[in-house]
Amino acid sequence: MNEIHQSSQFVKDYQTWTGIGKRTESPGSAKRKHNMIEIWEALQIIRDNHPSPMVAKLPLLDALGKRLAVDILAPEPSPRYTNSAMDGFAVRWEDVGPVAGGVPITLVIAGESQAGIPFSCKCQSGQAIRISTGAMLPKGTDTVVRVEDTRTEDDRVTVMQVRKKGQDIRRAGEEFNVGELLLPQGTALQAPQLGLLTSVGITEVAVYDPPQVSLVVTGTELAAPGESVAPHQIRDSNSIMLTAAVRQAGGKVVARHYTGDTLADTVASIRKSTNKSGVIIVTGGVSVGEHDHVKEAVRECGFVELFWRVKQKPGKPLFFARKDDCLLFGLPGNPVSGFMCFMYYIQPLLRSMQGRNFSWRTAKARFDNSVRNSGGRTNFMRIGVKKEESGFIIAEVLAKQGSHMLGSIARADGFIIMEPGKFIPEGSWHEVYLFPWRN
Repeated sequence: MNEIHQSSQFVKDYQTWTGIGKRTESPGSAKRKHNMIEIWEALQIIRDNHPSPMVAKLPLLDALGKRLAVDILAPEPSPRYTNSAMDGFAVRWEDVGPVAGGVPITLVIAGESQAGIPFSCKCQSGQAIRISTGAMLPKGTDTVVRVEDTRTEDDRVTVMQVRKKGQDIRRAGEEFNVGELLLPQGTALQAPQLGLLTSVGITEVAVYDPPQVSLVVTGTELAAPGESVAPHQIRDSNSIMLTAAVRQAGGKVVARHYTGDTLADTVASIRKSTNKSGVIIVTGGVSVGEHDHVKEAVRECGFVELFWRVKQKPGKPLFFARKDDCLLFGLPGNPVSGFMCFMYYIQPLLRSMQGRNFSWRTAKARFDNSVRNSGGRTNFMRIGVKKEESGFIIAEVLAKQGSHMLGSIARADGFIIMEPGKFIPEGSWHEVYLFPWRN
């Protein structure tokens, strides 16, 4: 399974738009000419309006799980000094060379080099220095003989076996030297990376801050989680589902607002959100009904509309706007539609705001049953997958695809993108998009 920068279909369409093919107008002009835009055009508009990532300098433990915003160069070498890899004796090769030919050599033990307490003098001819693992190699020595290859008596040591000059020595800078790349930008900081940084004296690092996200849930008919539900109401699932999805994408939900279906309430919620976050996700109120006020409220709050309505199923009313570095997504209130729009458009954006690729998790899968999109819009069809013993992935389109059926995503492992008229023959292979939590 791979993470890809963009899908193969997106690459083809983007190359056509940029001049390799006959099409030359930009996605913006396409929006003006046509009421709905293609999914690849929506993606490109989002990428073109990518906000600047937020960067913070944090102590190492506070940076756990975050990604580096800069390359880290080694401020010192590793090892910092030449030292012994074994317990034994530091010697001069010219003294012990004959041992390699089968002749034992006896040397005088002139002192000791311990870890943290180096031998302060220079080793002379006929001498050996007792040495511990990690201890600094004494001046004049160039080889370490393991303790098990020696025999000691009083202040003398007999070297019984030696393999080669320079054996069992860790050279200064052997792992890396000053100025070498230690960790590249975008590295996820886990326990081993924090240990490495600490080992070279680094105590704080510049990392990408999680994107700050506000959720605005519209709908007079909604009952918030935990509230009692009147006969004329439905339970809100979007707030919990999208909060979890934002967290799984590495973002941080800093505010959640519930608003009734009035222009004034919608404007107030969006204004509150604009002051707190770089990404606002509004659910509901983006269609053409009498009580759909999001587009008007967004304009009143100073946002510029970048697109509205995408030629896709589910999620046609998807809305996107920008004000300075704040992006606003208007998702359909239908939970399935909103979730699929999040996974395809917002999830990769949140990733890229943390130093990762604008990408999805994809794989090649074999379809044992044929699949067809007979409709006129690109279809995000939910799928289930399973692995064979051979490692191949088998996929099937789930039977119930209704956009009102939350079970169609709760039971899904991912989705496929089916263009209008697309047909996948039985037994053929096709690219599938896997949800991030799918094992």
